[in-house]
Amino acid sequence: MKLCLVYSPKDTKLVSTAYCSIFKDMFLALIERFNCKCFVTGDCNAQDIDADVIFFFDPHAQHHINIQGVDKHHAIKMEYWNDMHQEESKGVYRSVGVEVHKLGQEQRAVRAYQRGTRFIVSAAKYAFYDHFGKYFGTDTESMFLHFPFAPVSVSSVPFDDRNVAVLGNGAIHGGYNNGYDFRAWAFKQPCIEFVEHCLFHIKTPKAADYGNFLSTYAGALALCTPSPVPKYYEIPAAGCVTFAEYHLEHEELGFKDMKTCIYVNKDNFVKRVEDFLDDPDQYQGIADEGRRLIETKYTAKHFAEFIHKKVRENILQCDQY
Repeated sequence: MKLCLVYSPKDTKLVSTAYCSIFKDMFLALIERFNCKCFVTGDCNAQDIDADVIFFFDPHAQHHINIQGVDKHHAIKMEYWNDMHQEESKGVYRSVGVEVHKLGQEQRAVRAYQRGTRFIVSAAKYAFYDHFGKYFGTDTESMFLHFPFAPVSVSSVPFDDRNVAVLGNGAIHGGYNNGYDFRAWAFKQPCIEFVEHCLFHIKTPKAADYGNFLSTYAGALALCTPSPVPKYYEIPAAGCVTFAEYHLEHEELGFKDMKTCIYVNKDNFVKRVEDFLDDPDQYQGIADEGRRLIETKYTAKHFAEFIHKKVRENILQCDQY
């Protein structure tokens, strides 16, 4: 099968200075899985694309490419989306100096229809239903393909040799409907070792180094109210005990309290963290099971295989008619 990847070389999720490598790892895994591929980064005509699937890897709907006639192309069209709550915004990424225009929700939906998009792929299942059901109507469920953020496995420091601490790291400004309030509060607690986001502290590891950085800690926080974020998957992949804010889709994917992660809220947060710090060895089984969950189901290779299988199934269905 032939893959056409449509993307921007300046996408901040794909460059070497990205805050983590999870999106780039998924992107590269797709390239590796499909034997034949072409790459489109600028305006063109769909007649020049020889592919069975055209995959728009554009997490924030900010690559405003024009592919003339793409809606009429026979290929299966897929898009990768992040941040379902995203509203239209324009500005400059100060970390890389790149101008950006992110589309809002209705604009994203309209563009998907205009492209003839068959599938939207994302880690945010229920947020997609909540924000896009009014635009896609009865097509909402059939259009959506759910796959979590998919990291690569990192070399893990033995649990006994790790820093006996719970890491708090990530942006604490903005956030949809103050979705970072709990995170910001948690980072200030004395039981947490807070490390500033790489955008604000040059020494904080980023990109491919971030997973190795996580693996030096016994535990780490994955907190964000609107929907799961990459840390939900990076942290267990690095062999840490994951302290997570509860999300239904997170539980559906196999993250069970005190088995593969520890769910926390404001009421139980301090006690659960302090109990862990008092005797971290008792929690190694949770770290091991969390990592095993990622390695057996949700790595970047699993993501690429998931997409390949879905394309193959749809091609076979079309051939039957």
